[in-house]
Amino acid sequence: MRTGKRLAALALGTALALSVTACGGTANKEEAAKKIQAAAEKMNAVESMDATMYMEMDMSVMGQSIQTDTTMDMSCFNDPMKLKADMTMSMGALGSMSMSIFAQENGSTMDMYLYDGTNWTYQATDISAIEQYDAQQSMDLYLDSGTEYVSVGTEEINGATADKYTGIIRGDALEEVLKASGATQSLESSVGGLMDVSEMYSNLGDMPITVWIDQATGYPVRYYMDMTDIMQSMMSKAMAGVDGAQGLTMDKVEVTMDCSNFDNVADFEIPAEALEAA
Repeated sequence: MRTGKRLAALALGTALALSVTACGGTANKEEAAKKIQAAAEKMNAVESMDATMYMEMDMSVMGQSIQTDTTMDMSCFNDPMKLKADMTMSMGALGSMSMSIFAQENGSTMDMYLYDGTNWTYQATDISAIEQYDAQQSMDLYLDSGTEYVSVGTEEINGATADKYTGIIRGDALEEVLKASGATQSLESSVGGLMDVSEMYSNLGDMPITVWIDQATGYPVRYYMDMTDIMQSMMSKAMAGVDGAQGLTMDKVEVTMDCSNFDNVADFEIPAEALEAA
């Protein structure tokens, strides 16, 4: 009888332990929160870094699939702020496009130079307008916006061992995160004048985020976000009442960014032909 009770108690204890582990566990979450906070502090202190962002956006329109793959290579400096970004967007049978961007701080604004493959254009813009091209600001924002991080093991990222953490970005932080990612830029433009853009960002729910932190350096070296459900919700709101829009669906929207060369970025100059466009 005692043996039976001991076995029952052991089974109950094991089940409770497993359930705590499955939910992340208090200790796991506390340790994960400390690691994420430490990584955010290291990111705040970075003076320069390189990054590569990948975005896959697939949609269906009246049964026709449109697949878009975007790659953006970025180099960023702080104090004073200076960055460059080379972007390539492939749209399958619809072709591809490339664009280069240079920007440098000029008092309270940014001098921004864009090259579309043929011509350079110039514009003076608010610093917040270039946030999607600022890899450090993006990573810092995503680390701070995420919550309830838990450790889910380790993986090799670009030849180095990194601790992997999953978390949640709550609805009240989503608007800033989505705008910084650049994923909603074209959607906002397409509904301009048709509806209040802020309505698209209401009641979106939560979005998962995954972050990898290099074991040796403590730097965040990758993040990944699956925006599919969020973007579908926004698309549905934006296209409500528009004829033919019912056949438009977002099948996949995923964003990954890899960060490297912390405080070791090769310096660059803005091309002379770009400066001539000012």
